[in-house]
Amino acid sequence: MAYHRMEDVLDRLPELLAKASAGEEVIITRLDEDLIQLVPAEPRPVTKEELERLRANRVTPRKPFDSTTLIRQMRDEGL
Repeated sequence: MAYHRMEDVLDRLPELLAKASAGEEVIITRLDEDLIQLVPAEPRPVTKEELERLRANRVTPRKPFDSTTLIRQMRDEGL
């Protein structure tokens, strides 16, 4: 468990969020009182509506292609 003062958090927020995402308990304090506890959120299940939207907007290539050749071509063209 790590405690961090509110005054120091703004400069280190990305680092603290990464620690919390990795499972470390991060507590932000103000005037030596616990103020905020950062914990990772539980992943939520994909809803039926979201799944249907993804299926409806799926993009499929018109013809099969070789991804290695495509990436090399993009690299050579500077894309």
